Amino acid sequence: MTPPRLVDVVVQTHWDREWYFDHETFAGRLIEVMERVIAMLESGALPHFLFDGQTAAYRDLLAEAEPALAARARAQAEAGRLILGPWHVMADEFLVSGESLWRNLELGIADATAAGNCQRVGYLPDTFGHVGQMPQILRHFGIDKAALWRGALPAKAEFDWRAPDGSTVGALHLTQGYYQHALNVPDWQAALDRYLESVSPRSAATRLVLTQGGDHLAPHAEMAARIADYNTRQREYSLSLSTLEAHVSAALAETEGRRETLAGELRDNRETFVLPDVLSTRRYLKRLHQAAEDRLLHQLEPLAAQLKGEAPAHALARCWRRLIEQQAHDSICGCSVDAVHRDMVARFAQLDARMTALQSRLATRAGLTGATAHDAGPSVFRDERTFTVFNPLPKRFAGAVEVTLFVENAPRTVAVRTTAGATLPVTVVNRVSATRFRSPLDEFPGARQGETITLSLRADLAGLEALGCELVAGDADAPVAAPGLRRIANAFFSVELDASGGLTVTDLSGGLSIERALCIQFELDAGDTYNYSPPPDAARARVDRFAFVCARTAEDFSEMTLAIGLDRPAGLAADRKGPSATTVYCDGELTLRIFANERHVDATLVWRNAARDQRTRLCLRLPSPISHMVADSAFDWVRRPVRLAAYPAAPSRQEMPVAVNPSLAALAAGPWRVAHRALQEFEIVEDAGEHFVGLTLVRSVGWMSRRDLVTRGVGAGPDMATPDAQCLGEEVFTLRFALGGEETDALALAEGLRRAPFALPGVADAWHSPATLAHDPVQVSAVRAVGDTLEVRLWNPTDAPQPLTVPAAEGWRRVRADGSDEPGDLTHIAPRAILSVRRPRQ
Repeated sequence: MTPPRLVDVVVQTHWDREWYFDHETFAGRLIEVMERVIAMLESGALPHFLFDGQTAAYRDLLAEAEPALAARARAQAEAGRLILGPWHVMADEFLVSGESLWRNLELGIADATAAGNCQRVGYLPDTFGHVGQMPQILRHFGIDKAALWRGALPAKAEFDWRAPDGSTVGALHLTQGYYQHALNVPDWQAALDRYLESVSPRSAATRLVLTQGGDHLAPHAEMAARIADYNTRQREYSLSLSTLEAHVSAALAETEGRRETLAGELRDNRETFVLPDVLSTRRYLKRLHQAAEDRLLHQLEPLAAQLKGEAPAHALARCWRRLIEQQAHDSICGCSVDAVHRDMVARFAQLDARMTALQSRLATRAGLTGATAHDAGPSVFRDERTFTVFNPLPKRFAGAVEVTLFVENAPRTVAVRTTAGATLPVTVVNRVSATRFRSPLDEFPGARQGETITLSLRADLAGLEALGCELVAGDADAPVAAPGLRRIANAFFSVELDASGGLTVTDLSGGLSIERALCIQFELDAGDTYNYSPPPDAARARVDRFAFVCARTAEDFSEMTLAIGLDRPAGLAADRKGPSATTVYCDGELTLRIFANERHVDATLVWRNAARDQRTRLCLRLPSPISHMVADSAFDWVRRPVRLAAYPAAPSRQEMPVAVNPSLAALAAGPWRVAHRALQEFEIVEDAGEHFVGLTLVRSVGWMSRRDLVTRGVGAGPDMATPDAQCLGEEVFTLRFALGGEETDALALAEGLRRAPFALPGVADAWHSPATLAHDPVQVSAVRAVGDTLEVRLWNPTDAPQPLTVPAAEGWRRVRADGSDEPGDLTHIAPRAILSVRRPRQ
């Protein structure tokens, strides 16, 4: 007789902290669910319970539960029965930086370990696809196995997943998804039969897994009895309660040497939805998130590390926890009810205020600014004519730094002089009358009248160098109006507005010229927060004619502002098959700026959306069709083949093949090299025989989920109205672009846009020594203080080793994620590798 096939029953819940209810409502439900779970763990009815692989929900339970229940939960975690980690939240992997994923794992492992146990499986059951470097990230934390669902389609459930650097983890594909509550339903025996019949042929291992549970579900009180009854009723399967880690370990051990390997990112949606258009849903959330992430990663942490004195580790950790909790997939993706995202906007504002206060404390402690009006040292009321420019990266910077200073009684024409007496080349970009309010610790608060002066100064800074400066009288004057200017240029690029209103961008060094280079494209959207879906009549339109508004010039820069707009349908008609009869006007201003010595063009688009149920894109025209494009992702520079959108004619149960692509901040397509702030969805678009790089500006939808999309004919969540997701109103979009050069030049553009040197008010001798460790194309992920050491994390976007300039005499060493020494030299960083190094703060 053939023995029954073993089935490991992993009892679990998937806990979205906010989604179709807000966080507070789900927190109340969490107590109800966990009261049952803890009672079952205490009675022995459950030997284990998987708390979704994220510690944030556990921390919510401890914060919200009555003290007695919280103590019982702690006891079960300490005993290893309430299984925690390794993540803090289940983040979207494509909308956050690699460093955020690293800190998420770091925080989750620390929380879980402190609570008493940490699951050593990269558990990713519901994220909307997976970044290619995830196996390397997991390996850095000593995790050699993963379990996931969306985006993978191996021939068998057990497979190997290889990162671009070669790091590999054994993985389990949850072929039918994590949401399997067969033992909860009235016809549980038939539900079990159907489930096991579906997963049995998909597994190469003899043992199967049932992830018993689902979104916000409690286990059935009679689960053990039902398992026993099922085992008695039939002989094909034998069910027993187990843990996910035990199952994955056993299944991978059994299939060792005969597993298929999947390489890189996982976005295959032939079998499972990956819901790709969340990349552009509620773009304002992406903007707020990226601004907070940049400020924490590329200002506060390097600043805290390089200023002398103990770094505020607790305050920074609290900032990180708040940021990471905003990165949960249903939160940052914008696919929750409106109340959730209103709460997110408020939390982003709170985080920004927290970071402002922390930066002020750091500057005051270092003597850069004052907290008081009367004590010795700088007064809190002092203006910012003395200031420090700080390079937050361990890479040499030579270029333009934009700083904005509040100055009282400023000279009409200015110069910038360093504390060493050197004069820096400077351009006045803008001057505006301003009032600044200050509240000292020892006096009444008060306001001062002055100007905010925005300067572009050219500086040459070593890695992590701080340069003291002073604004003095000089020759630099404010820009002058140039009403006749229709072409801005330097030695490298020109942008010209022709007589018909078209924009021509020319690479003067390479000779390439693209006419009608920029345009705005509109199309109706009958989709939801998860997927774009065109109606039968999408009312597509493209406008590439701009109107001159104004221009300004100074000695080494020129700027041109142009207007563009179009009448559009106000939304969908009542039958959602085409445009409404009424129209609205959508318009904006595009400002283009070129500095004399910079190899790029800066662009700012202020756009006012008045239309519902639509998608608006900024399109960059390609001179000819292309076969591939490259974009940045978490610790990666990803080359993808071009897939033009092929929209189905009618709804089906299958999601349309993915055509949109993620980008954190940089992309290269054809001759275009583009850096952006939070324009995180792009697509190669074909329109009237021409091809474009289309960056989604606005996607306006009114439903969280619908079931009538041609691109995904079944629901992805509850069918709930989300009027705020129409995203009406004004948004600002920032880009930097160039033509030609290496594809990785786009990464350098993005680094300059998001991680440039910045100014701090005041000057003080309060800095640790500079450190220049790398050059382009090596990328910097983090600079932070860890105890009494300085930690730097780098990654290599290329397929070749890249040289480093790490001074051996300064005590630098390679480290693992836990801080232990890692073998290897410091002369190069391996292809596609992530490398962490530390030295004493000095």
